[in-house]
Amino acid sequence: MIANVKKGNHFEGLIKYLTKGGRGQVLALHNLASDTPEVAASEMTIAAAQSKRTKRPVMHISVSYAQTERPTLDQMRADARTVVSSMGLSENQAVIVAHDDRNHKHFHIALNRVGPNGKAVSDSNSYARIESALRMIETDRKWRPVEGRNAVSPITAQRMVGPREKRKPCRIDVPECVRRALLEARTWKHLHQEINSAGWKLNVVHAGKGSGALLTAPNGQKVGTGTVDRAATLSQLRQRLGRNTKRETRKRGNLIYRELASATGAALKGVALNPLITNHSPQVIRRRNPRSPLVFPKF
Repeated sequence: MIANVKKGNHFEGLIKYLTKGGRGQVLALHNLASDTPEVAASEMTIAAAQSKRTKRPVMHISVSYAQTERPTLDQMRADARTVVSSMGLSENQAVIVAHDDRNHKHFHIALNRVGPNGKAVSDSNSYARIESALRMIETDRKWRPVEGRNAVSPITAQRMVGPREKRKPCRIDVPECVRRALLEARTWKHLHQEINSAGWKLNVVHAGKGSGALLTAPNGQKVGTGTVDRAATLSQLRQRLGRNTKRETRKRGNLIYRELASATGAALKGVALNPLITNHSPQVIRRRNPRSPLVFPKF
């Protein structure tokens, strides 16, 4: 079991999100006189207004179970109350809603931090207190405990250290002919022909100050050439094939930068091309202020 905690200032927005489209099943209206979550939101707003100093009276706690854990609705209701109790908020108002829109069981708690005495309960060490409650529930039901950084494990009596194991990213299978073209093509034209013949496309994209080569699959999925092979990054391709003779155009603000092949293979950066010159080698006009309008020489 794992939990997530957020704070806010709008009960109606949270309740509307939890019950939107009838996707949530209300498990309990805790310490509330209202019969529906919508009316409960107004009741909680009025109660929270008693505290003038509390700017974020809304606490949103979500608790998720592992896919192998199949709690009943009564167990989820009991677990929610255990979590609320661990926070010292048993006397506070809460709306508990179970969701089934994921492949694992989970529930949400919309909690009013302002109690019946008009004061907000401190939420310090909230993750440690909630994790301790979850570990207790897992132990009682003989479920596999989840290691956390805030509460000690009931098995090892220690907190988790080091990074969590990362999920393997979704990899896109690139045809061998495309991979071979990236590594063996001797000209840009040949490279594009080989990739296009496989139904794929190759584009040079620019993001911020960087750039890269991007493959687009027939179904629209995109993958960087560098993830196919480290020898197929844009810098490696340019080293082997030279600058692409096809103009690669991008816009940054009101400027248009064009990268052209040159004798040295260096790109023309930070300059504006003179579109009036067509039969001569590219001439450029450098501007001290990049926001100033383009000024071209008179002929």
